[in-house]
Amino acid sequence: MVQVDVFTDRALTGNSLAVFFSMDAALARRNMQDLAREMNLSETTFVLPEDAAAEKARGVCVRIFTVQEELPFAGHPTLGTAFVLRGGDGCV
Repeated sequence: MVQVDVFTDRALTGNSLAVFFSMDAALARRNMQDLAREMNLSETTFVLPEDAAAEKARGVCVRIFTVQEELPFAGHPTLGTAFVLRGGDGCV
């Protein structure tokens, strides 16, 4: 897991985001919700790996949670997760 600050160039400002990597696709939605609640940030994302061919064809599967619910889409967690997956850390 990594935590980044989105929409800023300074640490501890912007929109905080927790990104969990290589999560087991079988991890229950309830468990993801519990982890998001524990992180207590506006959003937490979970990257669900697939085989390389599937990722090349369809992209990476990412699920987004607030402390209360799963979201079908949200801007800052999508951009922040993409930044982290491209090798960035710190501020986005």
